[in-house]
Amino acid sequence: MTITLHHFIRHIVTLAAVVFAAGAAAQPVNLTIGSFSQGSGWYVYAVNLAELLHQSLPPGSKVDAPPIAGAVGNPRLVSVGKADLAFGMALVGHWARKGEVSYDKPMENLRALVGGWDQYYLAVIAGGRDIGPGLEKFLQKDRPNTRVAMLPRGGVGSVGGQQMLQLMNAAEEALKQRGGNYEYTSFDAIKGRFASRSTDLFIQVANPGHPAISEIAQNNPVTFLQPPQSVLEEMTKRYGWQITVMPKGTFPKQDQDVRLPGTTTTLFASTRMSDDLAHTIVKTICEKTDQLKAAHKALAGFDCSKGVWREEVNGLPLHAGAARYYRERGWLK
Repeated sequence: MTITLHHFIRHIVTLAAVVFAAGAAAQPVNLTIGSFSQGSGWYVYAVNLAELLHQSLPPGSKVDAPPIAGAVGNPRLVSVGKADLAFGMALVGHWARKGEVSYDKPMENLRALVGGWDQYYLAVIAGGRDIGPGLEKFLQKDRPNTRVAMLPRGGVGSVGGQQMLQLMNAAEEALKQRGGNYEYTSFDAIKGRFASRSTDLFIQVANPGHPAISEIAQNNPVTFLQPPQSVLEEMTKRYGWQITVMPKGTFPKQDQDVRLPGTTTTLFASTRMSDDLAHTIVKTICEKTDQLKAAHKALAGFDCSKGVWREEVNGLPLHAGAARYYRERGWLK
């Protein structure tokens, strides 16, 4: 067989490209995964994901999982490159992409990797047992001068609580006129308020088994309240919350199903991340899911085959490298 000079040169160029690509793929990478504070579910997820990625990435790679920065802060970190990927909430990803609610400008470079990790509820916990179970009755009849406790301003729980109460004519100024008040403080302080009966209502995003919510419910007389359907629908329409059901028994003393605003956890990156790296991360997660599940009971229902690539599950468009993996598995058409 005769090999022309043209074919020989083309063969050499092709071979060089393959060798270069293989070498590039083998280069170690340094990654920072954003999550939340130590003791949070996201921090546990991030630490365990970092361990799995050490096994999947080229030798010499470093994966850090510092306890930063929370649902609202993480999109900012990833967008500007201070974190390479992070855990967040689909709802907040939608806000960040659009430049709404907690964000003053769109973050158009954010991209989803894997959604649907767990379910979060905007839980409404009232002190006492012979109250509710509707939030409307609680605010109008049981405790019109409600003392509301929430975590510091700017977090998803406090933002969601403000949105909900405003729709129910119980915004901060309106409640103050009725003798009530808002307090923004820490989990530890709120636990103390329930123990001393010095707060009436606590609103916070929580996934199943959330330690602080569980402790409050276990150690105090509480009732999990349900907002009116009209408020749930308005929170979906205005802000993008899901309407979801928190099943009976999710927390101590929760003796009935409760319909609440909700959202899910998503892992996201930015367009700075290469397609190959995104593919490796998603492949690692979806093929080592059992090891992630073993780290936290909130991941019991996590399953990559159940639509974790859909934009409505992530609040963000899908990263091209992630899409490639889902297509290889036959899940994304």
